[in-house]
Amino acid sequence: MPTKKLYYDDSYLRDFACQVLHCEPAARNSHSAPLYEVITDVTAFYPNSGGQPSDRGTLAGADVVDVIERDDDVVHITSTAVPLGPAQGRIDIERRFDHTQQHSGQHILSGAFASLFGMETVGFHLGDEYVTIDLNAPEISHDQWAAAERLACEVVFQNRPVRATFWDRDTLSSAIDPSRLRKLPTRTENIRLVDIDGFDLTPCGGTHVRASGEVGLIKITRTERIRGITRVEFVCGRRALADYRWKNQVAYEAAAMLSVHARDLPDSVSRLQIQLRDTSRQLEHALKDLYEYQAEAMYDGAEPAGASGIRVVSWASAEGHDIGYLKMLAHKICEHPSTVALLGSSNGESAHVVFEKAHDVSIDMARLLREVLPAVEGKGGGTHQIAQGGGRRPEKLPHAISMAAAMVSKAVVGIEAETAASADCH
Repeated sequence: MPTKKLYYDDSYLRDFACQVLHCEPAARNSHSAPLYEVITDVTAFYPNSGGQPSDRGTLAGADVVDVIERDDDVVHITSTAVPLGPAQGRIDIERRFDHTQQHSGQHILSGAFASLFGMETVGFHLGDEYVTIDLNAPEISHDQWAAAERLACEVVFQNRPVRATFWDRDTLSSAIDPSRLRKLPTRTENIRLVDIDGFDLTPCGGTHVRASGEVGLIKITRTERIRGITRVEFVCGRRALADYRWKNQVAYEAAAMLSVHARDLPDSVSRLQIQLRDTSRQLEHALKDLYEYQAEAMYDGAEPAGASGIRVVSWASAEGHDIGYLKMLAHKICEHPSTVALLGSSNGESAHVVFEKAHDVSIDMARLLREVLPAVEGKGGGTHQIAQGGGRRPEKLPHAISMAAAMVSKAVVGIEAETAASADCH
């Protein structure tokens, strides 16, 4: 016999008695611990169905971790085996009431969009934090969703009775006006209709409140266009209260930081964004001037290495400059011809190095970096023109920069020797 579903008659039922008819290890189990499939003659546990998640609770002392519907049976997935025979079940009523509020609120909001704008709900999902409906409209305006939200809340405030009734096909055609149905039933018999008195009539097997006032506030939080439809995200009842609380707290704290009223936050933030952009541009210009000044000072302080006139600018800083700062500085220095920049910076935990040369210098920076990085236990790479890297021995950075400078000076002497030998040949 099919499982008798007590939640059809009473969405608020917490405790119930039943007979355990079947218990065996779950065939499909992705958990490391064993799970069991339990079937009873009657149940108050709602299974995953129609966009509403399943209930949680206990059955004969075992935790119910999921509930599914298989043919006409409701299957309880439990954490331990359950003995056959009489048993007691208990629903997590807080979770159940939350789902009931959200599902009933969905009917009201969907009915509002349908009655005001003829928009059909083609999808529904009840998540852990938010609820969504998908409307068959490519977009909806702010005025439209605000009007639907207002109408939905008016239905809540009116505290209309909510009734669920079963009808078969013959009774359906004679007992109600089919034009009242917001959505046509897919079944032809044993159709369960949820009626929000005088406002919405819809086929549904979910759990619902006794009166619309129990749904509490219905608040749309955002909308999103997805593949030709519009997804509406919203919260109801206790979720709406929790959503209001955290948003109100955030607005209050932000307003206090800016010494303004919460209503003035958008204008204040807009002004701050404009000020930030202006300040960022000013800072960018100031940093450019600083780079140029520092680069010129470092270039002027470097002595030419040998007769070739190549200047080697070597610098090891302990001020924790990032790699971007070193690259900008090296680039400015190497705008001068016959220049090599060997720059490094450490922050006490790691070291960064950047080697760059002017275009008329033939020394390979990538090769130089490879020879120096082992001194700081680092890695890096680059090109003939510029190379960069980092290491985990910042205390060795001055030694590494000195090594690089000595190698460049030696290479400069070699270049001069080759140049002199070539001149003698001619």
